Amino acid sequence: MTRRMDRRQVLMTSGMLSIAAALPGCSFFSFDPGREEQGAPPSAKNTGEAPSLAELVKQGKLPPLRERLPDKPLVVAPVERIGTYGGQWRNALIGPGDAFRLGYTLAYENLVRWDLSWKKVIPNVAETFTSNEDGTRFEFRLREGMKWSDGKPFTVDDIVFAYEDVLLDKEISPEPPPLFVSGDKPAQVEKVDERTVAFVFAETNGLFLDRLASETSNALTRIPRHYFQKYHKKYNPTADADAKAKGYDSWLALVQAEGDAFGGLWQAPDVPRLHAWLPKGPLGKGTRITFDRNPYYWKTDDEGNQLPYLDGVVFDLVSDAQVLLLKVLKGEIDMIDRHVTTTENKPVLARDRESAGYRFFDLVPDKLNTMTIMLNLTCPDPVKRKIFGSRDFRIGLSYAINRDEIIRAVHARQGEPWQVAPTAESEFYDEEMAKQYTEYDVDLANRHLDKAGFAERNGDGVRLGPDGEPITFTVQVGSGAGKPHLADSLEMVRGHWREVGIEANIKPEDLTLFNERLSSNAIDATVWDGDGGLDVMRTPAYYLPLGGNTTGYAEGWAQWYHSTGKAGMRPPAPTRRQFALYDEMLTEASADQRSTLMKQILAITKEEFYTIGISTALPGYGVVKNDFRNMVDETFFAANFPYPGVTNPEQYFLEA
Repeated sequence: MTRRMDRRQVLMTSGMLSIAAALPGCSFFSFDPGREEQGAPPSAKNTGEAPSLAELVKQGKLPPLRERLPDKPLVVAPVERIGTYGGQWRNALIGPGDAFRLGYTLAYENLVRWDLSWKKVIPNVAETFTSNEDGTRFEFRLREGMKWSDGKPFTVDDIVFAYEDVLLDKEISPEPPPLFVSGDKPAQVEKVDERTVAFVFAETNGLFLDRLASETSNALTRIPRHYFQKYHKKYNPTADADAKAKGYDSWLALVQAEGDAFGGLWQAPDVPRLHAWLPKGPLGKGTRITFDRNPYYWKTDDEGNQLPYLDGVVFDLVSDAQVLLLKVLKGEIDMIDRHVTTTENKPVLARDRESAGYRFFDLVPDKLNTMTIMLNLTCPDPVKRKIFGSRDFRIGLSYAINRDEIIRAVHARQGEPWQVAPTAESEFYDEEMAKQYTEYDVDLANRHLDKAGFAERNGDGVRLGPDGEPITFTVQVGSGAGKPHLADSLEMVRGHWREVGIEANIKPEDLTLFNERLSSNAIDATVWDGDGGLDVMRTPAYYLPLGGNTTGYAEGWAQWYHSTGKAGMRPPAPTRRQFALYDEMLTEASADQRSTLMKQILAITKEEFYTIGISTALPGYGVVKNDFRNMVDETFFAANFPYPGVTNPEQYFLEA
């Protein structure tokens, strides 16, 4: 799923420019529509806490609960019922590249967040929030008495420090995060009073709240001033020496590492947090990472009991999906939705449900395809760049793919042939775009490849490129990403292409290195599934080359766009037109006009045919133990919807 936010992203729904404290609303899902009472005071009926914490209070090692909670905790009404304290959530990761899921699972504590319907931004760390009518000023009112996990107050000063002294410090962050940029200028932060902070933009930034709610661990709420200030050169003349005492080369290395969302966050267990559970040790040491409850966690259930219910979370680090599958079948995993929850494995998991004591839940995907094939149109190799840049070459490869065969063999006969296009449920659905060039026709494939200028072949039947050499290239596929179907489908595609004289090699790669190579434009081609089937305007990177660490089809053009022409490769006129339409759309106040502009962007995508798809995305699912309660029956699975954090893991519990 995409980690790097593009320079600007698009609002899927309108009406986010004048928002006060959010009200509970009806959910898309089947549980009680009033299940989230954001910001309401806890009932006096009960002020329970975990027995282990109560014992620490009794021993004088921890302040009483009333001194640990804010004056108005965020109240999360449980999905099913009030839980009981105790137990651990057993889960697993495969390889270091899988660690990014920790952010989605344990670190979704931003100022604001999405509700479960994915339609409304609601308060979270902030007690309330407001915006002016033109979307240039956003104010956040913090909770009185809220604390970091070490008991120190969480205040406006923490947010100002995180923004001004970390995010805008050019030594730490050479470029300001796109989230905080509008009109090519970073926002100014303003301390309105002791509890209120404002971000003021030079131009309208109507997407700010949407994007803030979509991040898995925003810097504003994860950089405690009292911890990092003593290591910052601006505040401490001995910062370098102090950082070296902690094992870092410099103060800069320490702040960059321990303040990083996807790396240092799990390598530095001493950093105070606002999360429900805290790491006991750094990720990467041993075969397990364990998280214990935060005694200062600032949420309660609707009877005033402090959350989380679970004592902790345990992630085993396993070698591969088969090991993980065995753990699930033996009942050793409480809830999981990755790696083993494939179409191929569903009959096996269904067969053993009763003996292993688990059930399924549904995941509604935002995926736009089962596999998006991305030839790198800005490949550093000029010969391959010329070959891949031929639209007829890409069309020929598409006609050469026997999609029905892949659907039968890999996807258990589920789905239909489909290009990279919005789903039928989207307002942007275009049947012609979705179905173009999906027919399996070897004759048509050969005709388009000949038309592209590659009719000549060598003695082995491999077509020759413009340099007279056989056309061969390598397709990177990320391993450890919970997507085994990509390698299986790609192996079949490789055989189909060989029949029309194109030789592709497959190279599995750890997800961390895979993402690094994509972002540095150091690939021939790659595959992913891709997001934006439903959330088209807010997740548009597969329709126009905005870049990101799962989109490898034109990183050079993305760099050109984000640098305003100072870096990367200048794209062709149709792509430049897309970028202009995109910029226009981002500053458009009318929702109808934004939709019109997005349709124009998609029309160019359809004509240019940047990427090749296989089939419609399959419904997702997860596995959850029968005694693991308060998990929803259905939720979204998407890049901009931080699941499972959105489902409030702090209210999960183990039934006795």
